[in-house]
Amino acid sequence: MKQRRRLFYKYVVPIIGIVVVALSASGAISIYFSYQETRSALVALQREKAIAAAARIENFVREIEHQIGWTALPQIAKGANPLELRRFDYTKLGRQVPAITESSYIAPDGCLQVLESRLAMSRMGDCLERLGDDPRVTVASSGKTYFGPVYFRKETEPYMAISMRAGREGAGVTAVEVNLKFIWEVVQQIRIGKKGHAYVVDRDGHLIAHPDISLVLQKTDLSMLPQLKSALAEPAGAGELEQDTATARDRAGGQVLSAHARIERLGWIVFVEQPIEEAYAPLYAPLVRIGILLLAGLVLSLLASLALARTMVRPINVLREGAAAIAAGNLGQKIDVRTGDELQDLAEQFNSMAAKLQESYAGLERKVEDRTA
Repeated sequence: MKQRRRLFYKYVVPIIGIVVVALSASGAISIYFSYQETRSALVALQREKAIAAAARIENFVREIEHQIGWTALPQIAKGANPLELRRFDYTKLGRQVPAITESSYIAPDGCLQVLESRLAMSRMGDCLERLGDDPRVTVASSGKTYFGPVYFRKETEPYMAISMRAGREGAGVTAVEVNLKFIWEVVQQIRIGKKGHAYVVDRDGHLIAHPDISLVLQKTDLSMLPQLKSALAEPAGAGELEQDTATARDRAGGQVLSAHARIERLGWIVFVEQPIEEAYAPLYAPLVRIGILLLAGLVLSLLASLALARTMVRPINVLREGAAAIAAGNLGQKIDVRTGDELQDLAEQFNSMAAKLQESYAGLERKVEDRTA
């Protein structure tokens, strides 16, 4: 009985161990590659959405620049007041570009001469206000387009000032106030799963567009987020490269899968993020399947090892019983083992040995009888 138990464990345990190791290794490899592929696909998808949002925002700004540009064309009406012509152009500009709520012309000497607005009283005069030190004037006069910081008019909607030179050098400056509500619409349209969202920050890390407008109105500072630090530390042009830091934390401390795209001209960054537990939800089904396969493999290996152990132990028991009978003097005992392997050869050897012993004993008895006679 002790020998049988030792053989049983000798065959059952290794078989189960081999199956468990094989299934575990296969499951671990499958999980690893599934994780990497899922992570790469999710980051690529989020990055595509971030790039698309950044492109739409940049095209929105470029279109405004283009529309401002035609107001700098030479005035060809004879006898007309140049300021009246500019005011007329600004009125048409506001109709063609609803996002522009206010247009101003600032003369080369820094005097505000035309103010056309849908939100305030329009004015026109030789010098309504002196703005010589205003960055809208100083930057645009050098031939560059000025993009001002985002601000909130009456703490309700985000605005940004854009100014360009109104023609050739020394022709003055055209400055407009742009309603950035369009950016909200772009951000709100981005959906990643149920909890994923997009948001936009400026070069200082302040939130300027988010599905939750209350965070924007609070002028939330996100500069301490690791993904924002990493994005701000990237060199110019690095936005086209593969991002290394995909896993980060949101402002609440939860882990998120993050991707971003830069708007170089504005210094803004568009982020698209999704909670880790939701992003990796597609991995849970393979994990369950692998667990079921592992459990099924364990059960099958246990049954197979039991069957194999019994198959090997049964003929050994027959050999043991036969050997015991022969040892007890029953030399006519035949050991019947039909396994077709070495065990059957051993049983036949036992039978041959028993037959020879029986013959030897028979001859010995005759010799004893003859000597006795």
